[in-house]
Amino acid sequence: MSYDITQQDLPAQHVLVRTAKCKQADIAKALADALPSVFRYATESGIALAGPPFTRYLSWGPALVTIQAGMPVGTASKGSGDIEAGELPACRAATTVHTGPYESLGDAHAAVQRWIEKNGLRPGCAPWEVYLTDPGEVPDPANWKTQVIWPLEA
Repeated sequence: MSYDITQQDLPAQHVLVRTAKCKQADIAKALADALPSVFRYATESGIALAGPPFTRYLSWGPALVTIQAGMPVGTASKGSGDIEAGELPACRAATTVHTGPYESLGDAHAAVQRWIEKNGLRPGCAPWEVYLTDPGEVPDPANWKTQVIWPLEA
């Protein structure tokens, strides 16, 4: 797949997240546990959601991945238990949109990484994915859209 990669200035975004450490093969299960709990907490707490769910990749090692799965919210909030309040940073980022199943998102990440290097830039803080398509509304994975965001070093 060919990717159209652009630079964007992104504003800071308040979020609610749940952090998980898991094997790469278990990311889907970790997200299936985390995202509904964040959504439920926000809804039950009266916290307004401000966009689609995301996953931020805090660390990626040979054995384990540390992710934050969450939802953007309209205002700074408080977490509870394993739901944490936080913020996606304001940054200049390289972004692209991947169309297709989640299993092939690695291709989009690799394309963004190559683009960053080719353009003499350096990655900044942890990258994230924004799930633009709800699989409950669009059942065919070939039509899912996911934005891949790689912050750039200032």
